[in-house]
Amino acid sequence: MRSINRLTAASVRQIINNPPHRTKYYADGANLFLQVSATGAASWILRYQLHGRVRDLGLGSVRDGVTLNVARERAAEARRLKSAGIDPLNDRVNARAVARREAEHRVTFGDAAARYIELRKPEWSLSNHVAWESSVRIHAAPLARMDVSEIDTPDILRVVEPLWLAKHATGVALRQRLEAILDWSKSHGYRSGDNPARFDAHLENLLPKLKERTTHRAALDWRDMPAFMTKLRGVSGDVARCVEFAVLSGARSGEATGAVWSEIDVPNRTWRIPAERTKQKREHWVPLSDQALRLLEALPGEHRPEDRLFNSERTRTQIAGTVLRDLLRKLGYAREQLSMHGARSSLRTFFTESLALPSDIAESALGHDKRDGVRKAYERTRHYAARIEPTQAWANHLDLDTSPDSNVVPLRASR
Repeated sequence: MRSINRLTAASVRQIINNPPHRTKYYADGANLFLQVSATGAASWILRYQLHGRVRDLGLGSVRDGVTLNVARERAAEARRLKSAGIDPLNDRVNARAVARREAEHRVTFGDAAARYIELRKPEWSLSNHVAWESSVRIHAAPLARMDVSEIDTPDILRVVEPLWLAKHATGVALRQRLEAILDWSKSHGYRSGDNPARFDAHLENLLPKLKERTTHRAALDWRDMPAFMTKLRGVSGDVARCVEFAVLSGARSGEATGAVWSEIDVPNRTWRIPAERTKQKREHWVPLSDQALRLLEALPGEHRPEDRLFNSERTRTQIAGTVLRDLLRKLGYAREQLSMHGARSSLRTFFTESLALPSDIAESALGHDKRDGVRKAYERTRHYAARIEPTQAWANHLDLDTSPDSNVVPLRASR
């Protein structure tokens, strides 16, 4: 009888179809055995000796499709490992451990994006948080189920390139967000190598070069703002009052929607916006006009320090920027006519054209700071006192009667 390859496919079938009364081993040669139980369960075993110990290495079951030829190939590979001084059984254990570690460090892009957004959420405004979530969900959908370790340049181009020409600003924002999420993934060990979403010396060579166009947010002429305010004050509810408060104070949408009563100092007529809620990450003091104080006093609720000034009327949560925008549309102002940010532009222009306010003071009223590093270090003032009267003048201007039978005409620029 042959010393190796004793079994045949036919003899294996016959053995399995006529199982023994108790588990039995059928030799194929070179220490490869077919193990068959009384129930007919059959699997392949390679028996070998290493360092004086006899060990059995399972090579798979017949039921799982491990044929005689496959078993012989696996046995041959195990013998090669043993000849190289590697214990085949330990090698398998190590391979499983490596596979387990790799599985633990595998994460889809969708999961990575969700974890990155959750990490940054506390430092973002509500509108920025919503923008990130919608951008990734809508425009990066083809990447959602991909392992972050497998995402490469063609995958990035597949989602960025269609937007690059059609909606350039959207495409730019998406690319930046993809780069940030993949950088986070690399820092956590979920991927390695260069970031395929990086622009410098990479995507800049693959995407069309477009001349950046400066776009301005839609804004009404400051002379038309009293008419807008008249319409706005005809609407009840927290959303309308939040828009009114933002216009009176010149605040950003997120600053107004996130305001809480602990920030309001009524005796000193001041709204102190903490640094973590401002775009510049510096505390910003806003003088409150008579009109702003009356608005606040009329707001319902207990006015507890931790309560928000304004809440979503349905969910009682912070009002989203899109809700403020939608109110402008309901008032009859198209996207091209007015935006929340545009109301800040109207205020800025009013300060210049109507009050001839110095640029530093006007910029400070909007929470801007264009000073260089040296000036920021030595000039601590933010022109708060100088902003009190201009803020009141703006509120008075918004109160002008714009009805057809009114004889009041807004003043033109005075120098």
